[in-house]
Amino acid sequence: MYARLGRDRLYIAGGPGGSSIGPKVHEYIAKSLGLPWTCEFLQLASVDEAMRYFRAPDFAGGIVTMPHKRTIIPQLDYCDHLVKILGACNFVYLAENGQLCGTNTDWVGIYDSILPHSPSHAPGMTGMVYGAGGASRAAIYALWAKLKCDKIYVVNRDSQEVADLFDDVQRQGDLYRPELVHVRSVTESKALPTPYFIVSTIPDFEAVTPDELQARDILVEFLSRSSSPRGILLDMCYHPPMTRNLKLAIQHGYRVIQGYTVVASQFSCQWKFWTGEAIEMEKVFEMTERLVQEEEAAAVARATIK
Repeated sequence: MYARLGRDRLYIAGGPGGSSIGPKVHEYIAKSLGLPWTCEFLQLASVDEAMRYFRAPDFAGGIVTMPHKRTIIPQLDYCDHLVKILGACNFVYLAENGQLCGTNTDWVGIYDSILPHSPSHAPGMTGMVYGAGGASRAAIYALWAKLKCDKIYVVNRDSQEVADLFDDVQRQGDLYRPELVHVRSVTESKALPTPYFIVSTIPDFEAVTPDELQARDILVEFLSRSSSPRGILLDMCYHPPMTRNLKLAIQHGYRVIQGYTVVASQFSCQWKFWTGEAIEMEKVFEMTERLVQEEEAAAVARATIK
């Protein structure tokens, strides 16, 4: 699949001011496969600019980050059912006929990160998603379609975001039907069973507003129950590597999964699309973790200088 003459450029398309550890990891993987591929992070305001790179004759594959995950969909030749369900495309590959195809691998990162840490993922467990932005859709899909949670709580500071999320999910009723419960208050949470899997999809920030504090208090209510078995909390945020929510979960005896594993867990799937080849994941995980830590240390150093 990857023997197309002259196609040796990978791109990660994100917004201005964004950054990514991806290029170094992808170039390491390419080298391990004996491929002279390069990877570049594109900080672009417009998805049209990204498509100029993706349509170029040297394009081998692409990753799409915010804010382009939705706007790139109509620009591609084909998008699969995962893009429809999740309402976002984060991965682009070339089909055999040369078409640019889109899919979504975010859910793979969530599922593959949780699975090794879970003693059981039998049908009937309860999940929870903390946050209702774009990443929440991938979390819901992983929890319901793959980890077989029969019910998923959604906790968020903004009720309209939750309403929009529910509308998006309900429109896909012909494809999948997760049972979602909007938990609005601590009082409501007290009447609900404890979720076993919790996926946080929010940035790492201190809760300040009344709505933020209420959402945080609901999370604490679930985490702090002494009568319930301790589950797993995965935080998709990896700046910093050890977030407030991860520390909170550890404090209450939960097992935690750091966000960089969600990124690293997608590499195997992505390179299978691009090349058809399997990659050695142990070193990829080690490298991803090291790069995240180095990036965080550099950010702390810059903030100290200021």
